[in-house]
Order: sequence, then C-alpha cells, then structure tokens
Amino acid sequence: MSEWEAVRDQPRFASQVRGNTGSGSSGSKRAYESDAGDSNSVESMARLMGKDAAKEKEKKKGKGIALEVVTEEKEKVLTTFKQYKEKELECLDKIATQQEETLNVMKEKTRAKNMKMRIKKYKNKKKNKFCFIKIKIKYY
Repeated sequence: MSEWEAVRDQPRFASQVRGNTGSGSSGSKRAYESDAGDSNSVESMARLMGKDAAKEKEKKKGKGIALEVVTEEKEKVLTTFKQYKEKELECLDKIATQQEETLNVMKEKTRAKNMKMRIKKYKNKKKNKFCFIKIKIKYY
C-alpha cells in the first residue's frame, strides 16, 4: 500500500483517485458533475510516458548516437582510403612516365644502331665499288 501512496499524487493516476471519491458507497469510478471540472483539468494535462514507450525512446536515442559514431568512423575510413588511392594513382603515373621515357630511350638507341649499320654498309659498298673499279682498270 505504501507504493500506491507514493505514486497516487502523480498526474496519470489522478483520475483513479478522484473517480473513487464520487459516490462514496457504491465504489463507482465515474465522476459526478461536481468532479467534472477537476477531471477535465487532469485530462488536459500532458500524460507521462509509459514504460514501453520510454524504453523505445531510449533505444531510438541510443541508436542515433551509435549511428552518428559509426557514420563518423565510416567517413574517416573513406577519407583515408581516398587519400591512399590518390597516392597510389600518383605512383602509378610516375611509373608510367618512367616506362615511357625508357621506351623512348630504347627506340632512340635502336635507331642509332640501325643508322650506324646503314652507314657501315654504305661505306663497304662504296669501298667495294672503288675496289672493283680499280681492279677493272688494272687489267685493261
């Protein structure tokens, strides 16, 4: 009974307390016209939240905070991942340019060798031509 006395003054239990005082003998919970003004004023007051509703509110509140933390962590991970990918792309670009330069150097080297061989062939042909001419002249 002491628990009831502790909570009976709270607004959500006010209608039960006042409803029983209406007739006195019958124990009816209905309010008489004299109590109608009081019961309307109690009903117009904001009703407190129940146990289940309070639990739901706390769950939603907790999820919101946890969701914010997860979202922040996700953003941090994404930014670091983007930075890593940018650095990787820069490195790949450097490697590609170095390979292009190496390829160009190799082409120039090959071209120089080819030119050297052509010059050598040309000189040999010219020598052979003059030698052949000298031989012809000697025998005539």
